[in-house]
Amino acid sequence: MSKLVYGILPALVTPFDDNLELKIDAVAPLVRSLLETDISGFFVCGGTGEGRAMNVPERKAMGEAAVRAVGGQVPVILHVGGTTTEEAVALAAHAPTVGADAVASVAPANRPNDLAAAVKHYTAIGSASDLPFYVYWLASDADRGVTAHRFLEAMADVPNFSGIKFTDTNFYLFQQLVDLSGGCLNAITGPDEMCAAGMIMGSDGAIGSTYNIMPRIFCGMYQAFQEGRVQDAMKAQTSANRMISILISVGVLAGIKAMLGWQGLPVGPPRPPNNRLTKEDELRLRRTIEALDFEVV
Repeated sequence: MSKLVYGILPALVTPFDDNLELKIDAVAPLVRSLLETDISGFFVCGGTGEGRAMNVPERKAMGEAAVRAVGGQVPVILHVGGTTTEEAVALAAHAPTVGADAVASVAPANRPNDLAAAVKHYTAIGSASDLPFYVYWLASDADRGVTAHRFLEAMADVPNFSGIKFTDTNFYLFQQLVDLSGGCLNAITGPDEMCAAGMIMGSDGAIGSTYNIMPRIFCGMYQAFQEGRVQDAMKAQTSANRMISILISVGVLAGIKAMLGWQGLPVGPPRPPNNRLTKEDELRLRRTIEALDFEVV
């Protein structure tokens, strides 16, 4: 099977209004603004997309709106996990009916850190459609005691298993997954702050939160690495990490959503358990960004 994912894919934020209701009409402008850059796809309803804070009808509506706005220009991966297996299966079965290109899931919400339970969960999801299936390896939910060989062996019978979104700092394990798969695994990194490091360790691409607000910086990083300009890629990572550090100080998701609003893309505040940005933090965020010696784009 050929690989679906290469390059930089924003983990798309989900727009809400001030009452935290889904704001579907804000999806298309957001998608269009990102398509004007060199991004290579979208990851929808994951952690950044607040999938765990949404019900099944809302997630279906968001998936439909994102796929419709993209219009087949780049791949769209719908995250269906973070909920019960039954609901994840329902979302996975819905994905091909709206034109999604792939589905993804974290380990089962009720049994994290258990490879056997994860494989059962993934098998049900992978069987729900013929779409490529991506495991979203989230450090807090994954079985951290498993070796790369054991993981790949366990995943061999999961229908349509195609790749992994690896949101973990153990890049040795990531590189082992790439190596032991013979390069067949569509290997994607998650931590934005280590995007360049993931490229060095064999990633095909990256999915991340801050690509919503810094798509050109990260796409430039990817392009530089592909062209062998490693120092330029490292410089781009340094700039990105300065911005990421600022976001961490105020709340990453709330900060990203506020910054999109400043760009004329009102996506509202995050839902709990994420906190809204206070007026004081928003002012501090603005002032700190203005003091940077590069443009956040």
